[in-house]
Amino acid sequence: MDSIPGSLLLVGIALAAFGTLIPWLGFYQDDWHHLYYFSQEGVDGLQRFLFFDSRPLAFLVYAPFFLILGVHPLGWHLFGLLLRILIALTFLQIANLLWPQTRRDNTIIAALFMLYPAFLLQPMAVMFALHWAMYLFYLLSVWLMLLALRSEKHFVPLTAASLLIGAFQLLMLEYFIGLELLRPVLIFLALRTASGRKRWLSTLKAWVPYLIVTALYVVFRLSFGALFDYDRNAPRILTGLLTQPLQTLLYLFQSGLEDFTEILLSAWYDTFNPTLFDLTRFSVPLIWGVILAVAALLWVGLSRLREENDQIPAGWRREILLVGAMAILFGVLPGWAIGKTVHTSNPLWNDRFTMASLFGAALVWVGIIHALVHDSKSRTLLFSLMLALSVGAHLRSGLAYKQAWEKQTLFYWQLYWRAPEIEAGTAFISDSEFLTSMGNYPSAFAINTLYPKQTPAGQVDFWLFTSGENLPRWNDFREGDSLNGVKYASNFEGNSRDSLAILFEPENLQCLWILSPQDSAHQTLPAMTYEFLPASNLTRIQSPPQAWQPSPAIFGAEPAHTWCYTFQKADLARQSSAWGEVIRLWEQSIVDGYGPKNTREYMPFIEAYARIADWKSAEKLTLRAVTITEKARHPLCALWQQLRTETEVSPEREEAFSAINDRLDCQP
Repeated sequence: MDSIPGSLLLVGIALAAFGTLIPWLGFYQDDWHHLYYFSQEGVDGLQRFLFFDSRPLAFLVYAPFFLILGVHPLGWHLFGLLLRILIALTFLQIANLLWPQTRRDNTIIAALFMLYPAFLLQPMAVMFALHWAMYLFYLLSVWLMLLALRSEKHFVPLTAASLLIGAFQLLMLEYFIGLELLRPVLIFLALRTASGRKRWLSTLKAWVPYLIVTALYVVFRLSFGALFDYDRNAPRILTGLLTQPLQTLLYLFQSGLEDFTEILLSAWYDTFNPTLFDLTRFSVPLIWGVILAVAALLWVGLSRLREENDQIPAGWRREILLVGAMAILFGVLPGWAIGKTVHTSNPLWNDRFTMASLFGAALVWVGIIHALVHDSKSRTLLFSLMLALSVGAHLRSGLAYKQAWEKQTLFYWQLYWRAPEIEAGTAFISDSEFLTSMGNYPSAFAINTLYPKQTPAGQVDFWLFTSGENLPRWNDFREGDSLNGVKYASNFEGNSRDSLAILFEPENLQCLWILSPQDSAHQTLPAMTYEFLPASNLTRIQSPPQAWQPSPAIFGAEPAHTWCYTFQKADLARQSSAWGEVIRLWEQSIVDGYGPKNTREYMPFIEAYARIADWKSAEKLTLRAVTITEKARHPLCALWQQLRTETEVSPEREEAFSAINDRLDCQP
């Protein structure tokens, strides 16, 4: 079979699965750590971060990546797509060297490896750029190793290149150290022309240089604690084997069963779980249409790929099943070494522990299907469906990340509009994590990336605390207590009385709310919010003397100035009693056809009209606001009670108060 059609097939399905949504993807989770340190502290900051991440040499890779790709998400996602394609093509070359008579099935294995649904974190382009690059380096090292075995003339230079590339990828990242154990198996398979004792001796001879490199790396990796006085990924299981051998062996056996099940079986649940048949969601029929179209195209494409010899070599199925099972096991060993398994880790990031095992899973599935399904056309149909379902899983994952990025950018720009400058040492407090595909630390680093840096390197200006975690007792919090945050190479220090309470629920048609103690009158806030609300200090927000904007490369172009822009700017103007500006913004929103969909977002404008003694307008807006939100009467009554104590007496005011009291039944 000509390798060109197979390679084109791999490129085509990669573009369908990973390339379709690239223009609409952004940054997520641990992407933000890298972005913060590079954009705010430069290459030195990036180096310090990677040191504390127990990858002290990885800046040698990330620094050139950032200098070339910059901080725009598009470049990183395109680079991630390119790496996935190169990895699949390199694996195809390896498979063709090992099993030259099954090139068509090798293409299927490479495609399934590339799309395997155990890993659905492709949109996290920055954090996994190093992983995919080193995966490519590992496979290139294996490819050169196999080429060296076929050429006595070039054995030494090819082996030297393989060793250098292999050593380099190990020094950058520990994820693929387990796969080094697969090398003697691959060497043994490649030396088919030898037999008996000679084959075993030749295998050992060819493997020894790689074994030495691996052993030296293991010694180096185990010495991190002594060399750097820090190791975030200490090999706890190795220690456990010495101190509690039986308990540790039982843990490893159980982990093996769980992770094999997770990788080989549970991973496919996301390709056809029951929610995929909810046809009320627009994306569902669209993605099913794509799946069916891809399945049809794959059926045609795979049917056109012909083997030079349709006869499957003796022992081929057994070989790919054995290599696949060993690759799965060896692939998860690094995670097990630090006590992390695919099955028990946080679903937000446990896919990362399957990366090294992906081609093993592909080999196993192709071996199983060949063993159970003997008709070639039926196998082709089954492979086409598996690949198409995998494309659908990646598209659904991409859509979720697209929506997560849209929500993120809404938050960042609204925060900038509402709080163009915030004093360093300010903590953001929320009742829960409000950005999907993120987390507290990533969101904190994103906020610090948004604003110009005020503190020296090694400190961050802001931090985010959610769900009451890592906070003092609520009584102490409200009275004023120290707040601290430590992550990687950064420290945060603040006081609970210098915090900002936030609520961000755009799914409920709300803008970002930076809450004040007066908001305790709202009875529909999340329950925990009332605990930290009294300490929210809006004086931390300032208007900068010089205009600046968030980086459009990172955060995208500024969104259109619709309702939430009006509200944020009005809330900011309200804070400084700029009532004329608040009213101007309201009148402009009427002209533009925008308006609030929540009672709280009326309140800056109600207060502004009242403060300039336009009581009729204040009354009119209040009567409109009370009808659109549940339990709206209480905060509106509280606002009017405040206005009654802070404004001058007049007949118009008393008339408005009387009307509001009659309608809202406000208690004096």
